[in-house]
Amino acid sequence: MSATRKPQDSADTAAESVRTFNHATLPTPRSRSGSLHHPGQAYSSVAAFKRMAQYLPQSFDQTSGFLTCLHLEGTLTADYGLVADHVSAATTALADASRCADMLADALNRAHSALSPLGYSGEIED
Repeated sequence: MSATRKPQDSADTAAESVRTFNHATLPTPRSRSGSLHHPGQAYSSVAAFKRMAQYLPQSFDQTSGFLTCLHLEGTLTADYGLVADHVSAATTALADASRCADMLADALNRAHSALSPLGYSGEIED
């Protein structure tokens, strides 16, 4: 096994981590909030999601730059259509995703701030 992780493996791990969070926080017959029990857990989770959203634009920009570089070098092919059209569509969509990630990070920052003063006064679930 290679000592260096491939970039796609890191992206897959991030996606799987979100899926794991989603499953862990599903309500169950025993718990109305899955494994979330205190507002501090929501606060910390939102902070982590905010950090992830803040990192996404750089990931998208670097992916776009990589594709553009390969295209300019003339080392890309396409199964159909023009390579330039596919690269243009991909880089445009990645730029859109970068802007969306910025908006997501901003919204998560507001949610994180709103969660800051909250505490829990109910009975503690096991």
